[in-house]
Amino acid sequence: MARFSLYLVCGLVLGAVLVNAISQDPGYLLVTWGDWQVETSVWLALSALMLSLVLLWLVLRALRTTLRVPRALRRWLGLRSARGAQRRADKGFAAFFEGHWDVAEKALKKGGSPYEQTILHPLYAALAALRRGESARALTLLEQTEKDGSAPASLITLVRVECHLKAGATDEAARSLEQLSASDRKTPRAKALRAEAAYLQRDWQPLTELLADVRRAGVVPEEQMQVWEREGWMGLLSKADDAASTAVSVWKRAPDVLKAPGQPLWPALLDVLRQDAQADALQAQADALQKVLQERLQQHCEPVSLDAVTGLPAKQLLKMKNALERWRDEDSEGRCHAVLARIARLEGDAKAEAALWAEAHARHPSASHAAGWADCLRHHGKEAEASALEAEALAALR
Repeated sequence: MARFSLYLVCGLVLGAVLVNAISQDPGYLLVTWGDWQVETSVWLALSALMLSLVLLWLVLRALRTTLRVPRALRRWLGLRSARGAQRRADKGFAAFFEGHWDVAEKALKKGGSPYEQTILHPLYAALAALRRGESARALTLLEQTEKDGSAPASLITLVRVECHLKAGATDEAARSLEQLSASDRKTPRAKALRAEAAYLQRDWQPLTELLADVRRAGVVPEEQMQVWEREGWMGLLSKADDAASTAVSVWKRAPDVLKAPGQPLWPALLDVLRQDAQADALQAQADALQKVLQERLQQHCEPVSLDAVTGLPAKQLLKMKNALERWRDEDSEGRCHAVLARIARLEGDAKAEAALWAEAHARHPSASHAAGWADCLRHHGKEAEASALEAEALAALR
C-alpha cells in the first residue's frame, strides 16, 4: 500500500510538471514530404507516436495469438487422443489379465496414431489371440507387427516361438529360435522356450544343459521344471542303450535330487547296465554294474539294489563280496551285512545268512532289516521265530 501511494504521488508530480511544460511552450514540429506538409506541436507528435507504437504492439500480439491457435488445437487433439489410447490400453491389459482374450485383442491391436501405441500393444494382442487358442490369428498379428516395425524383432520372435509351441509345430519353433542373436538367446525367456522346444522334440541333451540356467532364472514353475528334469535325464539315460560308460557318465552328471531313494533314475540305470550283463562279450557291462552297485550300497541299501546284486555274474559277485567284507567293520548301518546275507543265500550258507541279517539288524534296527531276517528264517523253516521277529519289529516301530 505504501509503495502504491509512493508511485501515485510520483505520477501526479510528473504529470503536473509535464502539463506545466506543455502550457508554457507546446513546441512546434513541421514535417514535409514533397507537397505534403504537417504542422503540429511537439507534445502532440510524441503522443501520436506513442499511440502508434501501442497499436502496433496490439496488432502483433493479435497476429501471434491467431497463429498459435492451430498448434494449440493440434496439441489439444493429440492429448485427447493419447488419453483415449491410454484408456483403451488400460482396458485391454485389464481384460488380458482377467482372461477376456477377445476384448484384450481388440483393445490392444494397432490403432491409426503413433500416440496410441507402445511396443507392448501389438505383442499382447497376439498373445491374447494365442490364449484364445487361435495360433494362426496370433501369427498373422505378429506378421503385421513385423511389417510395421512397431516392436523389436527379438520380442516378435519370442512370441512367434510360443505360438509355434502351442500349435505343436516344434520344428518351426526351433527354426525361429535360431534366428535370435547370440545375446537374445541368453535371455531368461529365450532359454525357457528353448528348453520347452527341446522337451517337446525329445532332444534330451540340450534340455539337460539348459535346465540349470532356466531354474536360476525362475521363469518356469518348479513343478514343470521337475517334470523336465526327470524326463530329460531319464530320456538321456535311455539313449545310452547298452553303452555302460555312457550310462554311468549320465548317472554321475545327473542332479543329486534324482539320485535319491525312490527316484526312478537309479532303477533305470540298473536296467541299462543289466542288459546282456551275463554275456561273456559284454563283461565291461557287468563290471560297470558291479562298480556302481558298490558305490550305491555305501550310501543306500534299497531292495532294487539288493536284487541287482543277486543278478550279478559269478565273477562280479565275488568282487562284490570281497569289497563288502572289507567295509563291513566300518558299516554302522548294516548295509554291507544285508548284501552279504543275500550273497550267502545264493551260496547256500544258511548259518552265515542268518548271522549276517542278525548283525545288520543289531547295527541298525529297521523294517527292511527285520523283513530280510524274517524272510531268512522262513526260508529255512523257522516260521515261529520269523513271526516273533516281525511282531517285535512292529512294536519297536510304534
